[in-house]
Amino acid sequence: MKTLSDYPNLRQQRQQLLQQLSGLQELRRGSLTEQFLMVKRKDGSRVKRGPYPLLTRKHGQKTVSRRLTDPDLVPLYRQQIQALRQFETVVDGLVRVGEQLSDLAVAEVVQKKTPGGTGTSRRGASPRRRPGHPADA
Repeated sequence: MKTLSDYPNLRQQRQQLLQQLSGLQELRRGSLTEQFLMVKRKDGSRVKRGPYPLLTRKHGQKTVSRRLTDPDLVPLYRQQIQALRQFETVVDGLVRVGEQLSDLAVAEVVQKKTPGGTGTSRRGASPRRRPGHPADA
């Protein structure tokens, strides 16, 4: 459990994550795979052709694929896809740190509300615990 003394450390982590996020420019969804095709020759024999780079991603409920015709662009596509993966990791970290900061903010408000920080106090014991009174089911 984090304490209020962890607040500056969490704020620093948040700033570092935001800085990482600002450095991510080109993002691309999907993944790169290699496509091979079996082609039938005139003599009836089959030959395997490829690999052809294929960009695949989800679009709604469907998977959409596009063959990349320029092999020089494949490394750029790989970088962009990796940048999206890094983006998702950084955003996940931001959410985690943000939740911890939120928990600390709530704990601070609760601590200010309750004298001594022990919770709510009662004026008397509940009727079930008073001597001489039967416990209600």
